[in-house]
Amino acid sequence: MTSEKKTPNIVFVCALFLCPILGCLPVATQNIVRVDSGMTEVYEVSESGLGSIQKWILPERRAISRIEIYFDPIEPLKNMTVYARMGEDNWRIVKAFKTPIRKSPHIIRTPLVTDAIRIVLSSSMGNIDQVRLYGSSPETLSESTF
Repeated sequence: MTSEKKTPNIVFVCALFLCPILGCLPVATQNIVRVDSGMTEVYEVSESGLGSIQKWILPERRAISRIEIYFDPIEPLKNMTVYARMGEDNWRIVKAFKTPIRKSPHIIRTPLVTDAIRIVLSSSMGNIDQVRLYGSSPETLSESTF
């Protein structure tokens, strides 16, 4: 093959590799920061007495894209349901887990706007040590987001 025939092939191959990389740039340049400063934690025992309910309440509504749940991996989390508060006494299920979660931190990626996260463990096994919330910085949010 002559060099004149190789040049279009090289350009084509380079374009195939660059397109996916350039397509991911907008996602990589988003301003994702921790948005859980000032968060308070409330712990309750479930009505059955076997599980627990933990709530993390933010001082204001925030756009959240990632929830990180930290726990002792020796005691896996079983029968866990994660909720987000959408309004006064209006909780929406973010994710429900029936199988044990053994890896800490467990990361849930989901876009939502909320001022509280509630995690219900309907089993006596496992305990959540910490929750970290990540999302858009408050400066990048407009009032129409809420």
